[in-house]
Amino acid sequence: MCATMSRRTHVVGPAYLDRVLRVDRPLIAPEHGPPLDKSVDGRTGFAGQPGTRLVLSDPLGHKITVTPPQSWPGPWGEVLLNRPMGESSAPWSREVEGTDWQDDLGGMGAGYAAALEGELVSALGSTDDVVSRAVSALLERAGVVHRPIRVAGQAADWTLLITSGPHGDKLPVGFRGCHAALGELPPESLGACDLRVVASLPNRLAAQALQAPGAGIRMFAPAMRNMLDRDTPVASFAGVIDLICCNRQEWESLEHREEVAWRVAMLAITDGPNGSTLRFTTPIGEPGTQRLDAFPRSHPPQDTNRAGEAYASTLVATLLDHGWDASVTDPALALLAGRRASVAAALVLDRRDFGFPSPAEIDAALLAGKVER
Repeated sequence: MCATMSRRTHVVGPAYLDRVLRVDRPLIAPEHGPPLDKSVDGRTGFAGQPGTRLVLSDPLGHKITVTPPQSWPGPWGEVLLNRPMGESSAPWSREVEGTDWQDDLGGMGAGYAAALEGELVSALGSTDDVVSRAVSALLERAGVVHRPIRVAGQAADWTLLITSGPHGDKLPVGFRGCHAALGELPPESLGACDLRVVASLPNRLAAQALQAPGAGIRMFAPAMRNMLDRDTPVASFAGVIDLICCNRQEWESLEHREEVAWRVAMLAITDGPNGSTLRFTTPIGEPGTQRLDAFPRSHPPQDTNRAGEAYASTLVATLLDHGWDASVTDPALALLAGRRASVAAALVLDRRDFGFPSPAEIDAALLAGKVER
């Protein structure tokens, strides 16, 4: 996206097969809460037959029933979610219609590696695993240099990604295999680099990757499961993190979050159409805050997937391109980096496939003051 070719970037995080299912209306009725932007884990309940509907059920009794498009290959039947979808404690049900679907490259590791032109370290299953082969082919097509860690006897992770496009919902439902089964990262996979991005790994692995020597700047891009982990809490390894990028729901779910914020050089919190906030230390040693509006768009989004990765990748690349060393941050640099990150997030909303805006596209939109059709 906006990485310089001389910067060596290593990304440690998952690459998935995303099965993207687009629906025709909001996943949650407005009276029950705002649009969804959270990741959950799933497991299948009853084995649905082809032609039946897809039912997402959470622990609070919330249900979303999807009638898939005719060509939908599955899954069918009930998918049990590990966490609530909505904020309301009262049970509710919602029915939506699927409009279309596609298989695409997914996973935060793959996204950051593509956006930052970095090398990806992630787990895959055995070479005879069909999903692992599909993920490898998609990474090659995207031009991502990949150093896989093979986990014998496990399938590759994959995600059922439900999106309402212009209505703003993004609900990734993860089915975990090789990354959850990975005991530790091979030390040789964590080599010297200028920037190490650790994205959405289980915290025990994320801590290992962030604490390993050899990285100039260390960025952590957590998912909700990272924030809720009580066995290896984020606070236990926050001291080695230079930059954390997450969304508002993830941040507010984190225990001891103010302790974590105090220990990192910069914190970036995104909040969809409400913009974003940067927290940092100024050159005179005072706390600094930069509040940024979402970059204007002339039309509704096509898809909200990958907006967070576009924002965070552009933010860190802009900081590093201007000599940021994670000790202190000039407010003018924070403003510039935050603005370019907001533009990148606004631009990626027009993509329905895997990919990110170029530096030239970001600068052109910033100059124009709006993302036009």
